[in-house]
Amino acid sequence: MIFFFQVKRHALFLRLSKAFPKELASDVEAVCKLMSTNSNAFDDALICNENTEWKLPSEEMIRIPYRIYVDDDIIFSNRMTERQKIIYHCIFSRSFNGYVRQKHIEALLALDLPDWAIPYVIKICDEYVKEILEVVYHKLQGRNNERYKALCALNFDYFRLGHSRMISYWNEFYRYDCYRYDDYIGKKIYSECFGYNKTGQKSIKC
Repeated sequence: MIFFFQVKRHALFLRLSKAFPKELASDVEAVCKLMSTNSNAFDDALICNENTEWKLPSEEMIRIPYRIYVDDDIIFSNRMTERQKIIYHCIFSRSFNGYVRQKHIEALLALDLPDWAIPYVIKICDEYVKEILEVVYHKLQGRNNERYKALCALNFDYFRLGHSRMISYWNEFYRYDCYRYDDYIGKKIYSECFGYNKTGQKSIKC
């Protein structure tokens, strides 16, 4: 039984190690050793097969999982370094639980993030939980977001696709309460914080 859980944890590490730069592998492994291996997925998966690829300013690619299905049950202590805590927040910003995603996005937005963590904030903005979008907007509004804009420009094809996803969720879930698209919080994030222009052309100014 112990061997079975070790195999599951190693498999989790192998997947999550691709979600961060290679130089962080030992930190990712340390975080994974503290994480649960109990799955909340119907098929007992710990992590979704779907992911999104992001290029970092260093030219390295990372692959962010769409969802993870383990519980957020670690109480921070001296067991983690500050960098490992950021990794943990990034991982659980992809949680199957929307309340958990919001908690960890709030934690990330309270920090001066390294470039490799910024895609986790951008990614969540093409999703459907309006309360999380409001958190992101109120944290980024009026700030210097040039590094966010630079990551968006560097990953423009996915950024443009994410913008379309955001619109589709507004149309599906929020159009009744927010009839004017210009007033929708997702649109404000993309235009005011990430620099998306009206034509959708690759002209984000960094």
